Amino acid sequence: MTATRSDGAAARLAGAAAVEFDLTAHWRERARGREGWDNAPALVRDLSTRFTATVAEAIERAGGVPGRTETEFVAATWYGTSHVAEVMHEQLREAGPKWLDPEQFLHYSPHAMVSAAALDLGLGGASTTLVGPDAEFQAVAHAVRRIRSGRAATVVVAEYEALTPFAAAPCPDGPGTAAGAPPEGRATALVLTAGGGRGPSLTVRRSGDGDGADVPAGRAGTTVRTAGPGLLRLLADAAEPLVVVSRAAGLRDTLVLG
Repeated sequence: MTATRSDGAAARLAGAAAVEFDLTAHWRERARGREGWDNAPALVRDLSTRFTATVAEAIERAGGVPGRTETEFVAATWYGTSHVAEVMHEQLREAGPKWLDPEQFLHYSPHAMVSAAALDLGLGGASTTLVGPDAEFQAVAHAVRRIRSGRAATVVVAEYEALTPFAAAPCPDGPGTAAGAPPEGRATALVLTAGGGRGPSLTVRRSGDGDGADVPAGRAGTTVRTAGPGLLRLLADAAEPLVVVSRAAGLRDTLVLG
């Protein structure tokens, strides 16, 4: 096994906030088919409002962020809202002429949540949205590396999920729930800062082989977990040293909280 090395100085977890909310009303509208199409945008408006409020709460709990116009923002989601895919699927199944509304693509991009929150909260630094099973892990790792390299003093890391029936059906291993039952929507935000401020440290460790967790896991009281849905919530709620191993094939990076 090759030696594990640290990416350098740790970031600090200065503040966090999380919310969960019921998707039943939105799923009920989707079950109506064409009759519910006009109400479909309500899901995204609801999610956007809750996402922005969660980020604002995390910033407040961190005691604010100096230099909001330079604060960076990285978000993660497994499936976004999947609204575009669902509407395309339903409309293409309909009899008669096939049509797609180009405006749907403007309003339901996965990055729309970050754009709306950044504009509302005045966060003017670079922003990124990562999508996929390892997105939360890679979002935190990206933020830690931005801080460690000196490119950013503060980075907001957030995640959101509000699955539609279309997205939930084929994804039993994702952030869903029992078949046919609406999962809860959720949003989580962390504020990471540079320097020796308050809050636990977050470090990225990299290893070419093995699980990459052997060194930090050797410390007494350290829990080792595999990254998955709700990673940011896990970090926000952790009350003890924690090591999280990336679940992505071929990646052996770890996050160390403590």
